[in-house]
Amino acid sequence: MLKCKTYLKLLFLVLTGIFGTALLYLYVYSRTYPLPILNRVSLDAKIKFIRDRIDINTVDTIIVGSSIGLNNIQGNVLEKSSTKCQSVLNLSGFGLRAGEVEQLLELTTVFPNLKRLIYSAQFSDFSAPAVLKDYDSVLIKNYLTNTLDYQDSIAIMFHSFQNLSSCIQRNWNWKEKHMMNNNFTYLEFDHTGSVSLHIYGQDIIKERWDTPHTKEQDKNSYLALERIIKKAKKDNINFYFVMEPYRGFLFEKFEHVRHTMNFLEDNMRKILLENGGRFLNLHDELHLSDHYFVDRSHLNNKGNAITSKVIGDFIDENE
Repeated sequence: MLKCKTYLKLLFLVLTGIFGTALLYLYVYSRTYPLPILNRVSLDAKIKFIRDRIDINTVDTIIVGSSIGLNNIQGNVLEKSSTKCQSVLNLSGFGLRAGEVEQLLELTTVFPNLKRLIYSAQFSDFSAPAVLKDYDSVLIKNYLTNTLDYQDSIAIMFHSFQNLSSCIQRNWNWKEKHMMNNNFTYLEFDHTGSVSLHIYGQDIIKERWDTPHTKEQDKNSYLALERIIKKAKKDNINFYFVMEPYRGFLFEKFEHVRHTMNFLEDNMRKILLENGGRFLNLHDELHLSDHYFVDRSHLNNKGNAITSKVIGDFIDENE
């Protein structure tokens, strides 16, 4: 009996030590790296970035979308180019579909001076439905505003503890994977949360350069997009849909690319016409050469500087 009690005490001490060490590691980790709140590295990094570096009371313009939003608009150039966009936040993240963007936009209530939304996209962003799993917008809002109560803090730490291996992997790979600007997973944000890619020459991935996206389009994604636009109108927020450039060679060579881009434009113009938003076709507007692309639809730091200026001018003309 005595040996059994001693064993249980030792087991309890060992488990307490392990758990305590893990929590200490997570606390230290969270000072530098993003906790796996959504288990999506770009979104976790963005949430931490907003909490640490963004004044939520000044943001008047939010960019949303997938990496087409994250990489193809430089928020700092947009601020310089537009007299209207004084404080820009890029809320985009890797691979976000329309349904996931709709969920993320629940967070916009923490920005009291928000005046406009810019959805930066290409037809590939609407090829399939998707939703964020285990998404708790209230908890994330509290995290962004540094108003977590004791229960919220425990919930985040416990969730992170369950995904400790993810934290360790991020810790080990962060510099190599997310701090190199010639990598598509680059996450060094400018002061607005945008990311510029410096991918040239041998760093270009041939498959992404030569192979176009498929033509599939998802009805539910368009319905989600329509809900986003209607909510923006209801909240008196100006909405801009920006169709980003596509690599010209692929646009000319593949009929399904032209057809699907036209399909996207026709649908968007109809939805926007009914709900007061505005549409900007940067592919037709700019006719960018290969010099400005890193693959079929993502722009490098020279290309996104051009698109950002045109978007800023477009917003000033329409407001």
